[in-house]
Amino acid sequence: MSLAFGASTVFILLAILIFVLLFFAAWIPLERGREMLLRPMQMLGKIRQMSEEAAETGTTVHFSPGTGGLNGQAGTAETLNGLTTLSAVARQNARTRSKLVASTNDGLTYLAAEDVSRIEYIRAGREKDYNAEKSRFISQQDRMAYMAGLNYEISDKPMAGAVFLGRFGDEYLLAGDTLARQNVPQVVGSTQVEALPLMLGTAGMDNVLLGEEVYAAPAYLDREASKLASLQAQDWLRLAIMALIILG
Repeated sequence: MSLAFGASTVFILLAILIFVLLFFAAWIPLERGREMLLRPMQMLGKIRQMSEEAAETGTTVHFSPGTGGLNGQAGTAETLNGLTTLSAVARQNARTRSKLVASTNDGLTYLAAEDVSRIEYIRAGREKDYNAEKSRFISQQDRMAYMAGLNYEISDKPMAGAVFLGRFGDEYLLAGDTLARQNVPQVVGSTQVEALPLMLGTAGMDNVLLGEEVYAAPAYLDREASKLASLQAQDWLRLAIMALIILG
């Protein structure tokens, strides 16, 4: 039995190979201690402040990876990135012994979020501080139901901050307006154009990650060599594509 490789398959394999080579070209120096200069994204520094505030006041930090899911629906990439970001946020909360609540719009995402949070508390040596009830399953792939449930979760409850990074559409306004009216500190971001004006209006320019900036959040929060290398490889690949477009 032979496999037929079309032009599109060859192009995808070539792109993957180039990305892998770029990744290792960036990763090896970082593993050896090279510092990587990153464009300042001050809004991500506010997440640490939220964790510290939550520890001091006994309030919570509320996290949402968006309305996507892990069952092949639209938004899988954003959801996976949101879970990676949740890992970094949970690590900070575990270290400060502050409370973290994560709300999801998908059964598999809920299980993954629970696992991610528990692992970070175990790594920090504070497994006893982890409460499984802090991971919330609100709805199964229903954007409006999810935002309505999320709005209920954050309404009139003491919060040190909210981190909403993932796939959000115009339904975001339901929760975003509530956070704005309660003066809750926010760090939000989406890859969907329709959500960004609403986020800018409710959270403010200095608290919004625009488009692809959402995918950079885990690298900025963790500063791990593998994540920084992936970020740099993506930048190099973009530059290469831009050069090809100009030359073409």
